[in-house]
Amino acid sequence: MVLPQPSNVTSRQKSILNRSKKSILNKSNLTIFAALCAVVGLFLILLSNVLLLPLAVTSGGSASGKAAFLAKARPQSADLADPSPPANRADGTNLGRIRTQGSRHTTVMGMAVGYSISTYRTFVGSLRRSGFEGHIILAIAPDPKPGVLEYLTSKNVTAVRLEFADCDFDPGGGGKAQAMDGGKSSGHKVEAMTCARPYTDMMVRWSRYPLLRDYLEACEGCTGPVLVSDVRDTFFQRDPFGTGAPEVLGLQVFREHRSMTTANWIVQQIALSCTGLNFGEEPYLAPMLCSGTTVGTRETMLRYLTIMYEEMRVWLDNPSCDHRWVGDQAIHNYLFYTGRFHNAVAVPNRMGIVHTPGVQGSMLLEEHAKDMIEKTGKDRLVIMNTIPYQGANGKDQWIGPQFDLIDKEGFLVDFNGERSRVVHQFDRLGLPFGNYLRNKQGKLWKHLYGPDD
Repeated sequence: MVLPQPSNVTSRQKSILNRSKKSILNKSNLTIFAALCAVVGLFLILLSNVLLLPLAVTSGGSASGKAAFLAKARPQSADLADPSPPANRADGTNLGRIRTQGSRHTTVMGMAVGYSISTYRTFVGSLRRSGFEGHIILAIAPDPKPGVLEYLTSKNVTAVRLEFADCDFDPGGGGKAQAMDGGKSSGHKVEAMTCARPYTDMMVRWSRYPLLRDYLEACEGCTGPVLVSDVRDTFFQRDPFGTGAPEVLGLQVFREHRSMTTANWIVQQIALSCTGLNFGEEPYLAPMLCSGTTVGTRETMLRYLTIMYEEMRVWLDNPSCDHRWVGDQAIHNYLFYTGRFHNAVAVPNRMGIVHTPGVQGSMLLEEHAKDMIEKTGKDRLVIMNTIPYQGANGKDQWIGPQFDLIDKEGFLVDFNGERSRVVHQFDRLGLPFGNYLRNKQGKLWKHLYGPDD
């Protein structure tokens, strides 16, 4: 993507240079000429910094080798090409344009197979309490657990029951797979090892892409922006598409913590074996994008879900790929960084609609365990279950303000100090956070599990 250049740059530069030449010819003053050249040079440096600053918002990696990188991208089919111009590089963040209308025609979608009612309460309940007025569409097990269907109905959720079926391939490596006991296994295991009609050529975890595409396409009232999200580890603190939220002009993908890159095995090793591209080194090394949450307009989301499905079929047909280990995150990163997602921006963590605290939470948890083991000599599990994070006050603040993660009422915040709208991977905040929720106290708990639930 080429940054737009201000139309007056060339004329201003020429004007300054022409004046410099006249000064030299008329006065023969080399000192003045040198001074003017210095001013021009400083001007150009400052201008380039201003123009390149937005790259910090969406740049996928090093600029070096970009041409070679994109040259290796698989050509985009004409019917999926997006003719609209690319979004402004600040769009999708709290620094860009904001929404001035509510969420009535927007949509939140996900696959939630085999979970207990508590998972749906966390996801759906917090979403409705955030003020979300739009459509909620969830793919669920054919035989949901007790109370699930009634609860989803009460929250005006469109729950689509999947039809499990034998897979057309072997997802486990030991012979042709059978449908997983009607959804009685854990949700995570079902999504990884089960197939559903009509997409029995891939695991349910992957077929969520064509399935959700089909559901979105069939929803005539879903005309506004769309969030496709993991369900098990996501809750909502503010309306994702409410007034004041970042505007959605194209496709938005979301970065993880700044320390996480595509050198991680979940992308590097898998992409290398399936595509031959090494995302662990330049020019492919880039910030890690999380495939668990993606936002887009209706049109760009339909394209995204289709492109993901088509690429999954390519990887599944590749004998170099072991689909038991291949995850959608590797495909998601590969497609974005090879230019396959048109009109797409990568939003830095804690600067847009989604806050993904997984990596930071894991680091906090490990540091907490290490520190408490040294101080108390207690077993790690005992510490996790009994000792809260440093700075917790036993009420709203489940972790101290020195970590710059929450506000005074315990809600997670973005870098600008405002409450995050969508929190994904909250489970990686560990047992100290889980215990805070189980104690059923504090304003965040009341928001997540209010009296109406």
